[in-house]
Amino acid sequence: MNFKNLFFLFSLTFVSNQVFSQCQTDHYHKEAIKNSPQIIEQQNLFYNNVDFNNSQKRATKYIIPIVFHVIHTNGSENISMAQIQNQIDILNEDFSLNNANKVNIRSVFKNIAADCQIEFKLAKLDPNGNCTDGVNRVYSPLHVDARDNIKGITGARWDNRKYLNVWTVSSIANQSGAVGTTLGYAYLPQTLQQGLSNLDGIVMRSDYVGTIGTGNVGGAGRTLTHEVGHYLGLFHPFDDGCAGTGSNRGDKCADTPPVSSTFTNATCPVVNNNSCTTDNPDIIDQWENYMDYSRGECQSMFSANQKSIMHGVIEFYTFRKSLVSANNLIATGLSPNNSSKPVAAFAATFQQVCVGEKVKFTDLSCKATVVSRLWKFSGANITSTNTESPEVTYSTPGKYKVSLAVTNAIGTDEKIVDEYIIVFPRVAIDKPTIRQEFESINWNQGTGWMILDQAGSNSLRLETSIGFNSKTSLVAPITNATPTGQRFQLVLPPVDLRKTANQNPKLSMMVGYRRFNASSSESIRLYYSIGCNNNWTQFLFRNSNFLASSSAFTTGFKPSVSSDWKLLTASVGQFQNDSNISFMIEIESGSGNSVYLDNINVGLWNSSLSDIEKQINLMVYPNPSTSEINVSYENLVGTTEVWLETIEGKKVAQLLDKSTTIGEIKLKWNAENLLKTGVYILKVKTNEQLLNKKVIFAN
Repeated sequence: MNFKNLFFLFSLTFVSNQVFSQCQTDHYHKEAIKNSPQIIEQQNLFYNNVDFNNSQKRATKYIIPIVFHVIHTNGSENISMAQIQNQIDILNEDFSLNNANKVNIRSVFKNIAADCQIEFKLAKLDPNGNCTDGVNRVYSPLHVDARDNIKGITGARWDNRKYLNVWTVSSIANQSGAVGTTLGYAYLPQTLQQGLSNLDGIVMRSDYVGTIGTGNVGGAGRTLTHEVGHYLGLFHPFDDGCAGTGSNRGDKCADTPPVSSTFTNATCPVVNNNSCTTDNPDIIDQWENYMDYSRGECQSMFSANQKSIMHGVIEFYTFRKSLVSANNLIATGLSPNNSSKPVAAFAATFQQVCVGEKVKFTDLSCKATVVSRLWKFSGANITSTNTESPEVTYSTPGKYKVSLAVTNAIGTDEKIVDEYIIVFPRVAIDKPTIRQEFESINWNQGTGWMILDQAGSNSLRLETSIGFNSKTSLVAPITNATPTGQRFQLVLPPVDLRKTANQNPKLSMMVGYRRFNASSSESIRLYYSIGCNNNWTQFLFRNSNFLASSSAFTTGFKPSVSSDWKLLTASVGQFQNDSNISFMIEIESGSGNSVYLDNINVGLWNSSLSDIEKQINLMVYPNPSTSEINVSYENLVGTTEVWLETIEGKKVAQLLDKSTTIGEIKLKWNAENLLKTGVYILKVKTNEQLLNKKVIFAN
């Protein structure tokens, strides 16, 4: 695992007492040997027969199809296609000795630095024969403290005989005895003969993929280079310490000098460090090697012996040899079959954008070489083009169709997607205060409020019998049987905060929660996204001790009185100059109790108070009423209007239509038997605020 860079814990710089992660690849390999001791015999059989004299150039490169399974819940772990392509570029540079920093290889090692003649390409056909960009995005909370469990997610593992599977996650769980931060791990090919083929592949942290986006620059994108080395049979140069000689060293390579211990070369010492003097000839440590635990930015080479081992693995193990076969390159779309017409497919950098933002499209057509193409864009500055990767912009909010027709000598195929691009105003329509009390059944229809993964088991849902000051709220339905780490997410509508500048705007809500027992630990996170692309960044975290309204443990807790609710307030003053910002609320399961949300508010006031109503002196009376109601309030600035809706969100009456009167507003309205007995919502829009007031009519 990238152990090369298992450098800092939480971005601390290197210090002499720094604690590093242990190698998870080593851990999994030792566990496999413990369960199947015959692995040692099979391992020796392979390494004792590697032809270390056969490192000359091949006529062609080995090409390995690769797929990235991005495990995410719409956070920063949902890395971009550009970041993944950046990682592929780094990987191919490293394996072909085209990396820019190869000039820093010390003279003693220059003659053994190897062009490994292995190339990695993102797959163009998925297991079902459909076009793909080689990136499989899978919505799952298991990206937190991930381990082999992610490989069992439905659709998150492709046939290891056809694809190199790479799973990217936000964090990796340490195995017993390991400390620090784990950046990745792989299974060595020898272990896969023991019925573990469903585990084959590489798990790595998303923030160590490449060097752009969220990629760690100091890691230099070498985490994956290191892990692919394991995937193709390489060990660490410090395995067995200074013991062994020649090809009997811990890493089986005579041209990689032994290293005394795991992190001997962690800081890439500028002196010619020689931690082992037992080798013959006695050579300085090769901290340039991708398989050491030196920093990624210092690593620059594989050795000739390592190249021989990797080629041997590809030729010896059928599940590796099948990857590079001509038939598999056709099956994964990397060798087009030009006896048929191409199949049209495309992708865009973003499908949700603000007015004026550039959208880059990529032709993902597959199965045959495209000779010519024709794009068509409705609503864009360019309505048609035949370029391969066009960039367009949209000047008007709306939903727009995109089509691509691709042609070769055999024929033409066209893909048309209605409403593929959604364009939002650059300046958010909603202004503070925005408030949600969940009193309408259709509270999230056409309002901008959105539950993510609404069809899944980790979805928030409307609660119609429990609320802070009503009988409605939103609940994350968690029990002690809910998997720890499962996430429930609510996205708020975009808001223009500029009118709250220098007034300390806040995002607040009422939370109903108590812990199930001492080990349960639900938590809440708040994220923001500027613009229209839903690129979420966390800005607040609160654990169960903070959320709980009482320290008492309660089985199956349901809030029933006001003291069961707790106010959570987060300052959003840092965004007060943003004209288009969205917030997301995320509840994470700790296998305990449900978490209830109510009275969510973005503005100048806290959710638990009637400060907004007090500010404008809002009064509605009588309430309940048999027919007539009186409404009075103060309009401080701008236009104001008042209307009445059913609990389902259907407008039934307009009491005041966009008046510009400033000062006290008084209205009298008589239902005159127009309304059925029941609960209605009075909507009062004033001073850039929309207030909901429950009104009961009882005929």
